[in-house]
Amino acid sequence: MRNLLLEPRWQAGELGAPMPDSLHAASACLPLWDHNIRYEEGDPEVVDRLRAAYPRFCLHPLVRQLCQRVFGGSGSGLIFPTARCAERAAQHVRDRGGVVTGLKSVAGGPATGVQVSSDDFGRLKEYWQHAGEIVSSRAAESLLGGGAAAVSETAARQAVRRRFAEFGGCSEGDAWLFPSGMAAIACIWRAIRRLEPQRPSVQFGFPYVDTLKIQQRFRPQAWRFLPRGDAADLQQLAQMLQREPISALFCETPTNPLLTMPDLAELRRLADTYGFLLIVDDTLAAVINDNPLPWADAVATSLTKYFSGQGDVLAGGLRLNMQRPAAERLQQAVAEEFEELLCDADVEVLERNSRDVRERVQVINANAAELAVRLSQHSAVQQVYYPPALASGAGRGGLMSIVLKSPARTTAAVFDRLRVCKGPNLGTSFTLCCPYTILAHYTELDEVEAVGVSRWLLRISVGTEPLEDLWERFAEALGGV
Repeated sequence: MRNLLLEPRWQAGELGAPMPDSLHAASACLPLWDHNIRYEEGDPEVVDRLRAAYPRFCLHPLVRQLCQRVFGGSGSGLIFPTARCAERAAQHVRDRGGVVTGLKSVAGGPATGVQVSSDDFGRLKEYWQHAGEIVSSRAAESLLGGGAAAVSETAARQAVRRRFAEFGGCSEGDAWLFPSGMAAIACIWRAIRRLEPQRPSVQFGFPYVDTLKIQQRFRPQAWRFLPRGDAADLQQLAQMLQREPISALFCETPTNPLLTMPDLAELRRLADTYGFLLIVDDTLAAVINDNPLPWADAVATSLTKYFSGQGDVLAGGLRLNMQRPAAERLQQAVAEEFEELLCDADVEVLERNSRDVRERVQVINANAAELAVRLSQHSAVQQVYYPPALASGAGRGGLMSIVLKSPARTTAAVFDRLRVCKGPNLGTSFTLCCPYTILAHYTELDEVEAVGVSRWLLRISVGTEPLEDLWERFAEALGGV
């Protein structure tokens, strides 16, 4: 297996290669700026080269094979872990104006397919992407082999749940596991809708794309968006709350991709005053750093990222703060929506990967802090986005974003020269870089630039490589500017 710390995938000839070098890799190499553009535009010369991809956005080859077996072709349907998931997906297609032609049980087990016409496949794929209730590549592998995608209370599942709870400072009974981070967010969103079916939710600060899409595209589609998450938006929020009640506020600590930190103390005060739930996504806090649970009613985390650290398994988690007045009502609503969907094969990998999370993230913290300083001092760099220092002295994680000077002229060439792994995902032990805005917001570049996110932004997920080796790679790429 290729060691991506020493031999990163960054050259044109490696287009589509998996990262890591695994059948179950969650990312594929998009080594050139032009590859990323053509990927977003669906160019088959790029898309057909992908031997892996982030499983919510692109179907893994094993998942495609399973769908072809069940539906007799591609683009006709998707398979979900249980009938309840499939029914939610089917209802989403109907809500979006589409038609569902049938539900199909898979191999006599809980996995259930949703069949649609080719015209409605995009609507079905929306649910797969946004809600994250996917059939993983390992589950598909088992189903293709005639087995079951078992979900049971194994020792590994108990260990992962206990580890996840301990890092968040809650009891194991208040921690829940999911097949992706977005599945955790979708679950808490549905729980909120059980409690407050009509009141709008608020997205505070520019978020990861799918968190906002859930609020915008899933019924009742009642949402408000305060994209900057700064003091002015706090003031606007306070004024809004005087006019209309809200059900919940979603935010990230730090935000993706600008790495700002919302004022959780003030958001908590407003939540207590006006009676809404505060839901925080702490994925970019990198597990061992800042813990927002004391401020929040619930914290969602993508365990795919730093918790796993290897980029070869999708998972998510949700922790509840049982010290809040609404905790028991929220816990009951979550329990009514929750299913154990993360299959045993994925849990086994997640447990092994996360054993060294504390030591691994400490190295990443140190590397990223120094790299951020050096990049901010480089003559070719216009701006570095990196989380602010915390009063507690905790680490600041491994993610940063940069914008170069004269970005329209310089960015593509620097990206193409950079000798680190290039593709989506973050939190891996190996460094990753991607043109984040291009990949996440290609059809809305003008809109996101209007709220401060440059289309030329490069997002860097720092790994555990020796610092001087890592800096040499960046200095070399920037040296041609």
